[in-house]
Amino acid sequence: MKRRNFIRLSASGSAGAFMLNGHVVSAFSETSLLSQIPEDVLNDRCLVMVQLRGGNDGLNTIIPLDQYDTYANLRPTIKLKNSGSNAAIQLDSTLSNENQMLIHPSLSAFKELYDSGKLNIVHSVGYPIVNKSHFAGRAMMFKGGDGTPENSQKTSGWMARFLHSRYNYEDFQDPLGIQLGSKKPSLGFHSEHEHKVDVNLSGQDISGYYNVISNIGNPKPESLTDSDYSDNIDFISSIEQSTTAYSQRISQVFNAGSNVGSYPDYDLANQLKTVARMIKGGSRTKMFLVVINGFDNHAKQVSSSSDSHKGDHADLLKAVGDSIKAFHNDLDAMGIEDKVVTATFTEFGRKPKENGNLGTDHGNLGPMFIIGKHVKGGVTGTNMDLSSVVKHYDESQMQHDYRQVFSTLLSDFLGTHPGIIENTEFTPFDGTNKLDLIQDNQKSNTLGAEDLKIKTQELKIAPNPVRDECLVTFLSGYWFRGIIEIYNLQGRLVNKLPVDVASGLNNMSLNLSHMKSGVYLLAIKNNHNKPVGTTRLIKR
Repeated sequence: MKRRNFIRLSASGSAGAFMLNGHVVSAFSETSLLSQIPEDVLNDRCLVMVQLRGGNDGLNTIIPLDQYDTYANLRPTIKLKNSGSNAAIQLDSTLSNENQMLIHPSLSAFKELYDSGKLNIVHSVGYPIVNKSHFAGRAMMFKGGDGTPENSQKTSGWMARFLHSRYNYEDFQDPLGIQLGSKKPSLGFHSEHEHKVDVNLSGQDISGYYNVISNIGNPKPESLTDSDYSDNIDFISSIEQSTTAYSQRISQVFNAGSNVGSYPDYDLANQLKTVARMIKGGSRTKMFLVVINGFDNHAKQVSSSSDSHKGDHADLLKAVGDSIKAFHNDLDAMGIEDKVVTATFTEFGRKPKENGNLGTDHGNLGPMFIIGKHVKGGVTGTNMDLSSVVKHYDESQMQHDYRQVFSTLLSDFLGTHPGIIENTEFTPFDGTNKLDLIQDNQKSNTLGAEDLKIKTQELKIAPNPVRDECLVTFLSGYWFRGIIEIYNLQGRLVNKLPVDVASGLNNMSLNLSHMKSGVYLLAIKNNHNKPVGTTRLIKR
C-alpha cells in the first residue's frame, strides 16, 4: 500500500467515533457531487434503523396461534404459554384464523403501538442463501447482498450507496448518516470514496480533542514543496476542517434539542433519546443506525421451562419494545413524529426447534417491525408454516427480502425515485415489488421509469448543424450526474463529457470545434451508463 493511502485510511479510521450523551457516535458523509433533491420532497424525513445484533428468535417473538401445538412440540422446554398468567399476548382478534398470532409478553409496548396503528409486522424476512456466521451475515446485509455468487462481491454498503446517490452533501450542515452505539463504523456506511468524514470526540470535550488533532496537522506550514509529504499535510488539514464542522454541528443540534417524554433505563433507549433530541434540535441527518446487542441466545434464552416468559430474550425484547415506544411517544409529544420511521432488523433468525440448552441456534427467517406515525399499521404477509419444519424453515417459505422492506421505505417514505434505487442496487425490489408499509396519503411522489427518460422532442440542439459551439436543451424529471456522449455513424465514441443534470430545464453548452464535419448521434446517459435520451447532431 502506498504511504499516502495508508495515512488517508489511518486518518479516517482513527477518527472513527465520538461520545455524545454517553454514546459512541460515528458520522458519515461524502464529498463527491450528489444528486440534489427539492425541499418539498425531503420534508425533513429520516429513517431510524434498530439493529438486533446476534440473530433475533422470531418464533419466540411471534407465535402462530392456530399452530400452537406444533410450536409446542418443537419447543417443549422453552415454549411460551398460550393462556393464563404470563402468557403470550394475542395481537389482534380481528385477523383471520390462520393469521392469528401471539406476541411475547415482554412486547406489550409493541401491542400498544399496533393498537394505535403505528406498527406493521413484516413476516418471514430473509435473503435467498443465508450465511449463519454472524460476521458474514451482518456484512452481507449491510452491503446489500443475498448470499448468491452474483451478489457476493459488493465493496460498499447499501446505506452509503443510497446516501451518495440521493442527497447533495453540500445542501446539508449535518452528516447524512449517523451511527450510535458502536465504536466500529458499520459496513452499511462504508463507501468506495476516499473522502468519508469520521469524527472522534470523548465526552464532547471539543477543546481537548482539537488539541490532539492540531498537533497532527496544524499549523500548516506556509510553503511546502510538491511532494507526498505536502499532499498528506493537505489531506490531514482537510480532515481537521471537516471534522470541526461536523462535530460542532452535531453538538449544536444536540444542545439545541430537548426531550419531553420519559425513557426507560436501557442503553437502546438512551441511544434513541439522543436521536430524538438531535432531530428536535434541527438535525437533517437522513439515516440513523442504533444497536442493541445480545440476541445470540444459544443458552439461557429462557430462565426455565416453568418461567419461559423470563430470561435473556425476554429482557432484550422488553428493552426493544419499551425503548422504541418511548422514542415515538417523545417524538409525538414534541410534534415531530411525522418525520421519522423506525425499522428493526437482524442478521438472521433462529431455528424453530430448541437446542436442549434453554436456547436456540442460528437459523434463517424472522420478522421485521416497522414503526411510525405514517406507517400503515397491520401485518404484511402470513404466519409461517411449522408443519414441515425439522430444524430450519424451508427457505422457500421466505416471503419478503430485507432489501424489499428497505427499498419500500426509501421510495415511499424518503421519496426516492427508481434511478436512486438502482444506484442503491435494490432495483428488483422497487416498483410493483414494493410493500404496502406507508399510509397512502403520506407516500412521497416518486417518478416512474418513463419519467426518467428524456423525451426526444424535448432534447434539442441549437444551432444544428453546428459549426463550433451549440446549446443542448432538454427537460429531466430528476437530478443525476450523467454523461453526454457523441458517436459517429460507425458507432465509434468521439466525444465524452460528464454533466450534472438538474430536475427541470437543462441548458448545456458544448464546444465541438475540434470535431470533423459529419453526422453524429448525441446520447445522454445516466450514472449507470444507460441512455436516457438521444438525438442527431450535424457538424459542419
